[in-house]
Amino acid sequence: MSSVRIGVGVEAACDQYAESALSEAGLTDFVEYGIHVARGVPEWVRAVRERLGARLNLHPLDLNLGGGDSTTDGWCEALAGLARELRATALVSDMGFWYLGHRGSTWPRPPSMPAAAAACRDTAARIARACGIPFRVENPPLEWVPGQPSLWHFLEQASAEDGVELCLDLSHLLQFEMNVHGRAPTLPRSFPWQKVTELHLAGFIRVEYQGRQHYIDEHLADIPDEEYRLLSQVLELRGSGSPLEICLEMEPRGAAAFEAEASRLREALGGSARQALERRRR
Repeated sequence: MSSVRIGVGVEAACDQYAESALSEAGLTDFVEYGIHVARGVPEWVRAVRERLGARLNLHPLDLNLGGGDSTTDGWCEALAGLARELRATALVSDMGFWYLGHRGSTWPRPPSMPAAAAACRDTAARIARACGIPFRVENPPLEWVPGQPSLWHFLEQASAEDGVELCLDLSHLLQFEMNVHGRAPTLPRSFPWQKVTELHLAGFIRVEYQGRQHYIDEHLADIPDEEYRLLSQVLELRGSGSPLEICLEMEPRGAAAFEAEASRLREALGGSARQALERRRR
């Protein structure tokens, strides 16, 4: 599937990807860097991106899309300056419900998702306009949330603005549905799938506590087969009419683990393309 780009997710401490750790075998189409704006982007990330000739996405980690105003105090202007300097192609954030509008404080529990959707949409659109590139709202990893909200309804509302797209994290999706609803994910056919321009694949762990299983985000864990099954369904639902980026979040694992998973992903994408062609021929 030539319209699909594969990327690697990294943060400041992931300098095991520096120097020549990532090969130039065409496995890395983009780098997605988890950024704290005040700290900028380290030189090793810039060097790896330039050596590979890869695109760059910025993933702000110091942003609360769900409540409070995180775009004041010059933060948004600083992010826009970095995006221009680095020729970033997209911004991604999983809503950062743990930030309470002040980057030194934390939110003790997630806010109401239905109430947060409009704030998420408006903040994401404002940042997209300031930076001149799309802002992709990512579904968050949640172990608990008030009520039993529909993630799909939230994402549709949160992206209902020009310049705002969606990043669907398949690991977070599994965690959310199992933790909040106690069920495996079901992908809706009636959904603006054209808004989904990026996917994330990552690992998680299952922990049993008081007789109940909890699904916890863990990038050291292997990416499970369940996510590849969901990936195949997403590809069918959104079609191949527009480019799609898929980011492998495997930090702090090394470059060899990423490249092995990237090869597995390319094989899976080839299989999905062949299945789609066979369905069209029937």
